[in-house]
Amino acid sequence: MAETKPAPALDDETAAALTLYNEYVKADRERTQREKRVKKAERAKEEAAAVVKKLSDSGSAEEKAAADAAYREANDAWRKLRDGEEPEPKAEEAPAAAEEPEPAKEAAAEEAPTDDDDGDGEDAAVDAAGEEE
Repeated sequence: MAETKPAPALDDETAAALTLYNEYVKADRERTQREKRVKKAERAKEEAAAVVKKLSDSGSAEEKAAADAAYREANDAWRKLRDGEEPEPKAEEAPAAAEEPEPAKEAAAEEAPTDDDDGDGEDAAVDAAGEEE
C-alpha cells in the first residue's frame, strides 16, 4: 500500500475560502430541506382539501367538521412554513386521531402523504435522523 501523506498546511486565505464554502453547503442543505417541508405541507393541505370536497356531498356533520378542521390545520402549517416560521411540534396529534370518525380515518389513510418526496428512498432517513446522510 502507498503511504498516506499528511494534509498540507492551509494558508489563511484557503482556510477562509473553505470555511465560506462549508457554510454555503450547510445553508444550501437547510434551504433544500425547508423547500421539501413546504412542498410536503402543501401536499398535505391539498389532500385535506380533497377530503373536504369529497365529504361535502355525502358526509355526516361530524365528518365534515373533522375534515374542515384538518384542512385548516394543514393550511395553517403550510402558511407558516411558506413564510419561514417553523410550526410547533404536534404532541397532541395522536389523541385527536383516536377520536376521529372511522370514515375520516380511512380517507386520511388513503391520502396520507409519504416521506419520500422525490422518489429516491432517502427522505425517510433524512426526516428520522434530522440530517442528511
